[in-house]
Amino acid sequence: MALTDKTKKLLITYLRRLTNLSGNNRSLFLARLTADQFIDVQELSQFNGEPAFSIINALIREKPKFICPVLDSRMEAANEASRKLKKLQRIDQFIYEERGSKDLHVGWPIVQGKLKDDTLVRCPLLFFPVSLTIQNNQWWLEPREDAGITFNKSFLLAYAHYNQVKPTEALLDETFEEIDRDSTAFRTVIYQLLQKNELEINFNSDNFRDELTPFVNIKRDAFEEGLKTGELKLFPKAVLGIFPQAGSFLVPDYLHLIENEQVSDLESFFESRSTSYPESKNFITQVKEEKIYTCFPADIWQENSVKAVKLGHSLVVQGPPGTGKSQLICNLIGDALATGKRVLVVCQKRAALDVVYQRLQSKQLTDFAALVHDFKNDRKEIYEKIARQINRLDEYKTRNVSIDAIQLDRKFLQISHRIDQITEELEKFKHALFDEKTCGTTIKELYLQSNPAQESINLKQEFSHFRYDTLTPFLHKLTTYSHYAQTLKRSDYPWKDRKSFSAWQASDETAIRKTIADVNQHFQLLTTTLFNKLGIRLDWEQCELLLEKKTLIDEIKSLLTNDSIYRYFQSMISETDEETSALWLSNIEKNTMSCFENEGPEIFTPGHQLGNLQKALYRSMKARRSLIGLVRWELFSKDKFLIKRVLVQNELTSSKPGFATLEQRLDNRLNLEHNLSKLKGKVWLKQVPESFSQKEFIQWFADQHFALQAKLVFAQVRGLKHIIDPTGISRQEFTTRLTTLYDLLSEILPKKENWTTYLTSSQVNSITTQPWFSQHLQESLKEDFDSLCEFDKLIEGLNTVEKQVLNKLFELHPAWDEYQMKSLFLNSLALTWIDHLEIRSPELRMVSSGKISLLENELRDLITEKQNLCEEIILLRAREKTIEDLKVNRLNNRVSYRDLLHQVTKKKKIWPVRKVVASFTEELFKVIPCWLASPESVSAIFPMEDFFDLVIFDEASQCFAERGIPALYRGKQAIVAGDAMQLKPGDFYHARWQDEDETHADAEVDSLLDLCNRYLISTVLHGHYRSKTLELIDFSNRHFYNGTLQLLPHKQAMLSTEHAIVYDRVAGVWQNNSNVVEAIRIVEHVTTTLKNKPDKSIGIITFNAPQQNLILDLLEEELGSIPKSIFVKNIENVQGDECDIVLFSIGYAPDKQNRIPAQFGSLNLAGGENRLNVAVSRAREKIIVVCSFLPEQLQVEETLHTGPKLLKAYLQYAWKVSNGEFTTEVLQAASKNNFMRLKQEIKKRAEQKWPEFNFQQHAIPFHDLTVNKKSQAYGAILTDDGNYYTSMSARADHALTPQLLDAKAWPFIRVYSRNFWQDPDKFLNEIGKFINS
Repeated sequence: MALTDKTKKLLITYLRRLTNLSGNNRSLFLARLTADQFIDVQELSQFNGEPAFSIINALIREKPKFICPVLDSRMEAANEASRKLKKLQRIDQFIYEERGSKDLHVGWPIVQGKLKDDTLVRCPLLFFPVSLTIQNNQWWLEPREDAGITFNKSFLLAYAHYNQVKPTEALLDETFEEIDRDSTAFRTVIYQLLQKNELEINFNSDNFRDELTPFVNIKRDAFEEGLKTGELKLFPKAVLGIFPQAGSFLVPDYLHLIENEQVSDLESFFESRSTSYPESKNFITQVKEEKIYTCFPADIWQENSVKAVKLGHSLVVQGPPGTGKSQLICNLIGDALATGKRVLVVCQKRAALDVVYQRLQSKQLTDFAALVHDFKNDRKEIYEKIARQINRLDEYKTRNVSIDAIQLDRKFLQISHRIDQITEELEKFKHALFDEKTCGTTIKELYLQSNPAQESINLKQEFSHFRYDTLTPFLHKLTTYSHYAQTLKRSDYPWKDRKSFSAWQASDETAIRKTIADVNQHFQLLTTTLFNKLGIRLDWEQCELLLEKKTLIDEIKSLLTNDSIYRYFQSMISETDEETSALWLSNIEKNTMSCFENEGPEIFTPGHQLGNLQKALYRSMKARRSLIGLVRWELFSKDKFLIKRVLVQNELTSSKPGFATLEQRLDNRLNLEHNLSKLKGKVWLKQVPESFSQKEFIQWFADQHFALQAKLVFAQVRGLKHIIDPTGISRQEFTTRLTTLYDLLSEILPKKENWTTYLTSSQVNSITTQPWFSQHLQESLKEDFDSLCEFDKLIEGLNTVEKQVLNKLFELHPAWDEYQMKSLFLNSLALTWIDHLEIRSPELRMVSSGKISLLENELRDLITEKQNLCEEIILLRAREKTIEDLKVNRLNNRVSYRDLLHQVTKKKKIWPVRKVVASFTEELFKVIPCWLASPESVSAIFPMEDFFDLVIFDEASQCFAERGIPALYRGKQAIVAGDAMQLKPGDFYHARWQDEDETHADAEVDSLLDLCNRYLISTVLHGHYRSKTLELIDFSNRHFYNGTLQLLPHKQAMLSTEHAIVYDRVAGVWQNNSNVVEAIRIVEHVTTTLKNKPDKSIGIITFNAPQQNLILDLLEEELGSIPKSIFVKNIENVQGDECDIVLFSIGYAPDKQNRIPAQFGSLNLAGGENRLNVAVSRAREKIIVVCSFLPEQLQVEETLHTGPKLLKAYLQYAWKVSNGEFTTEVLQAASKNNFMRLKQEIKKRAEQKWPEFNFQQHAIPFHDLTVNKKSQAYGAILTDDGNYYTSMSARADHALTPQLLDAKAWPFIRVYSRNFWQDPDKFLNEIGKFINS
């Protein structure tokens, strides 16, 4: 993978910043010795009575050396030197406490001259790591054990860089362990090493004399005079001081990155260490419980980060003060150990690593973790731990094969699965409670806006057409409709039944009036004419009906074509339709006409003889079946003559075919006679044919059908018989009267078209029948014309379902009251949707059944049980890893770990840690899979490979980006934790190289946290656990974290009358950058606290180093030695610390004009406010602000940056808290207002019912309502309102929050909107039981 030029330049920039091969690097060019960091060793010779070189000689021989008395009343110079040594000791101790590294060295001899590019050099060639101690009132200089003498790596790297040669690996790694410690021999070896490695340095004879020359302060220009390019000389000078060397261990890593080109750019670097970018940053439900091994309590935000890591994401964790970053890191370590992963924790701050290590120790996990503050000093302890682990292999094997160990996994899986089941059920409940997709709002909102006890209508068929997110237009229609309907839909309203007015304009009103008048006039004329000509009176409805039936009248005329048909028609007219059945007539016609088919009927025999004929024919045909019978019939039968006569009449022969034909005709005749008897039996059938003519029957049936059809059509014209009765008149008169009637009615057809444009038939009819109706129409038209137009437009805009709903509403509330209609509809709709949603999601009902409480309790118990199991599981898995794949020889002696054990237990030629790591990687990481170290130690110990599955970087906001990247490179996945609102990177003892020409955006980013934030997803921790009271964190929360930190104070802390912040004003004076009066008061507070509260830890924070040193001096005078429970720091270096009580010494004081200069050091710089944020968030229990002025005296309005302004704001805040004027209020995250309603209902109703209690919203985090009695917090009410909605998971609400409330001694009750919806009185009674219990 080719390294891009841009990235290569960036890496080179980082490399330069690490080595800082510029003149600002004191390990490369030391022009002058600053009083607080360096001492000329030659000056110390006057205090111990020995030559100065004796100190160097002792260091070469690795022997301690007395250098100066602590206090000598006879020698002020010794006292001054003692003070310098004290400062050096403090700085050295401070650096060690901060970073775990020891940077105090004696540098000797001094290289002076120019490199080949004219870079000036004035620096030590060698560094002797030392420490300052006091023994018997004397200062001693002691070589640091196991640290070793080294070459000045900054010089060697500068020499290689500017002289354009490769760095000399032999000199960089040289430890002088095997070299003769005689001073002369030692110097000879140095000379030989320089010659061997071709370092062109003039090692003149002066350096072999046992003496030191003074180190003279000199200006750069004066120093440069006379120097030749490329010429370097050694001088017998020595300096005791702070020489940071850690950065040099990072250099080979960058050289590796640049030379090997394994990463094209940072984008690819970070992408290779993470899975794809997630759609959501909520990972809670994406990982099964059985995959998580967390042995420390974790809140939901910490759990979210753990699960993001489990999904393969590298991420940035933003962790404000006290939010549990260390706890999260410990859980990540535990999870990694349980899954057989290697984990590296990196941090520049010693305290942060110590906190993590101590927490691991509480769970017995430190056997599998190595803590490295200084890889040289800590080597012995690391090797001892490795040896102990190897020696415990048999013990681990025995413990892991026990029955309890076997049962552990099974129980863990059972609990994990049950946690998942409960969590899933609770998540389903929460999702169903707030799901808006189905109906456009949540069922929670429906619970709160409906009442099952109130009246409702059935909307089961219509509800799905009304979604709440699109309901507003219909509600507007409903209220508008109801408003108009109160008048326009009255039963007695003249225009109730009308043509739509939706399209009418103002001109149509006049046309309508004319139409009403026209109806009156013309109809009166029509009725008069009808009466005169036909003697009848018709109303408009009858006229209209007759006109509509004109085609039927024409049909009647067309059917009654002759008098016969008319007579038939007259006989039928009075009969019922059932009697004059057309179907019956058709059937009888069919049967009758079938008698004429084939041979037809026998027509010659009279009807009364047909029976005899039938019998005679039967006997004759039977007798003729045989010859004898035939003869006998011919000779003797009485029937012969009758039969033969009939045969003759029918022109048939006396033969077998003749007899058969006669038989058929006789059957037809009998059937015909039967049908004729039926026809004659109907009185409405006239003139039934008497002859046997088929043609006559056909005509007769046709006429009957015409008459019957005319009768049916006549009946369809309702009321026509009463107008023109055909019974007593002739056909001609009947048709004439019909014609006259329709001629008269036809005259109003054109009028009808005009009238029905504006009026309905019923209105026209009412006008014609009710003389007063037209006047009412006219009057209401004048008053309501525009309303009618608007109303009808509204009606036409309604769809079928909307009309159905309006009809149902009208049935229950016919008065059309707008409020009642809307309330009824909304209540009915909500109840119907609730039924539907609860059928779909039956889990919603478990709040009423009590099941949800059972699940909550079970979940809480399971989480606790699983956490305890995780501790055992992690240890089990870690032990398992150490004994995995153990190899033995033929004698059954263990081969695995044999050589590693040898290397870590031998007493001579001890390998560096780096060599052990490189040689025994697999075995080493099995016994020690977790390492905690500084970035520099990581580079010094571990080769530049991705050894670790997980690299966790803590306090990354304080780490320069270039110092963190090599450590991240050693892992396959990265977690970078820090806080962008806390301190930025800074190194006050090591200058940082800057390139003004650098334009790469990554180079402009100082901190590792900010760099990683450009490429990785981020999670945020919100739960604050450090401060015991809200007052201690509220200022930071509001001004730096937008109110997102959530602290639940202990209930007892809320009841305390002692203020969490005390503003102690003193009459201090600001002189020499310090304030003695404040310092004395600080010491008084310390002594009082040690006396009254000896178990409390104390942190003293100042705003500059001189005040810090002054307080340290006074404390040492007062206490002799400062207890470990007390720290004294300034705002530059207090990040990562915490204590019970914090004492602030502001330091600054009014001048003679009573003004306070707005100069507060680093607080005035850009980003200086972050220092204040760190300082004010260190206390667990109390803050005492010792200040020499009142907040109002501070004039900071004109300052450029916000640091001084926030300082004033904090002092004002502290003053208020100190005077009891602070009131808590939790800043609310944005959420839907609808989701806030339940607690408002509770507050309103409960305060009315129990006025002695106050129900306060937003008072305390994790409370929806805080119950107060007599101004004291009493308990908490949890609801399903906004907090429940915005929480990351139901698990947090139903298990973690209740656990936290219990831990902080808060009585609480959880209530739900469904409980309130079901029975408000019972709901309130439950709250009453809680607050009165």
